[in-house]
Amino acid sequence: MLTRILIIGDSEVEAALKIYGFGTILNDRFNGEADVILRKFPGYTTEWIKLLMSCVARNLGDTPDYVIVLCGRDDCLRSNKDKRPVTDPDKFRKHLYSLVDKFTNEVDISSERIIMVSPFPIHTMRFEGDEGNVFDGLSMDTNTLKKYTEKTKEVAKRLGGQFVDTSALLDRALDANIGRNGIKLSKDGHLALAEKLVELIELTDSPFPSYDKIGQDYEKQLDEISKCMSMVQEENISAYTYVSTVDQYSAYLGKTYRGKV
Repeated sequence: MLTRILIIGDSEVEAALKIYGFGTILNDRFNGEADVILRKFPGYTTEWIKLLMSCVARNLGDTPDYVIVLCGRDDCLRSNKDKRPVTDPDKFRKHLYSLVDKFTNEVDISSERIIMVSPFPIHTMRFEGDEGNVFDGLSMDTNTLKKYTEKTKEVAKRLGGQFVDTSALLDRALDANIGRNGIKLSKDGHLALAEKLVELIELTDSPFPSYDKIGQDYEKQLDEISKCMSMVQEENISAYTYVSTVDQYSAYLGKTYRGKV
């Protein structure tokens, strides 16, 4: 089976499967030997996402090999129209742990294959100087973000999972890694995160013959490819040999759509 990598998060993962997104880069780095699956909930606080985890887990199909969890921005980013209180860091930790706990109650996955990613840092000067941000009255407390990072690390340690500190990772070249509005990752930022995740993920054996061995045993490889094709032609699956399937999910529609390849 291909290595299945599930990404769960709020608005921070919204661009993960765009052309330059870190999820798409993961697929590229693994040469089509992984399926990157996205469950995005833009605008949802960690508490809200937690409430949906059992449903998400039950509708995944096959068990993922890795789960990447990235929450926190929508717990503290507020606008003129958004009157929700900012989530207290201790409550954030509680909800984040409960989110993962609800998922693992439904899905059998080892703790070391759960990757907790801290909320992305912001570029304060760009964030405060962006006209769109000013018009919308966007505000975010950087100290709260730092506390969320600490709490995410605590959850990862308690779970026995892995942890990625995006502030430490992206602050090295913040001008290059954060976009013009000061809040979204740039292409360089997505690349930096993807490369870090590649270090943490170990691929399972691919069902496809590797490219450097194609043609060495024609009949055997033809049989293997035929078996792979029969696997991916099952209901609700569209895929071709050597091309991985990518799932898209809309929290608002509540339906899963499988990408055409």
